[in-house]
Amino acid sequence: MQQVPEAEWKELVSRKDEFLHILRILNHYYEMTGKTKNDLFAFRNKLVNLPPDTVSIYLSKIGPYEYFVRACLDQKFETAETWVHIDGIAEERAKFIEIGNQNHPVFSITCLQDLYDSATLPYVPKNNSKKKVAKSKKAIKI
Repeated sequence: MQQVPEAEWKELVSRKDEFLHILRILNHYYEMTGKTKNDLFAFRNKLVNLPPDTVSIYLSKIGPYEYFVRACLDQKFETAETWVHIDGIAEERAKFIEIGNQNHPVFSITCLQDLYDSATLPYVPKNNSKKKVAKSKKAIKI
């Protein structure tokens, strides 16, 4: 598994179908440009063909438009990949806001920032190394 820098992660708890739609569009782009000969493309292609409620998606914002994405094909985290997603839609929106045009069609496209802002909850990993508390050997009767 690849090492990922320490980051604050959020779990995508709803709107996974929209995330998978974004990924389908990106996969189609990669197919058109011939960038499909790697394991990450194969993983993401598997991911978009699964039912949204069977996958786990985690996001970490690392810049104004950049995110770490960690996707898991199973609930045990055995089949997972992490990559960087640059949110070009959010970046374009910011440019149009700057010039005073908020009627551009880019505002009607769902982007990763929308999902991060409205469909995530902080991710708290389950700590398997909890301290064991000593129990008394004597039973207390009340």
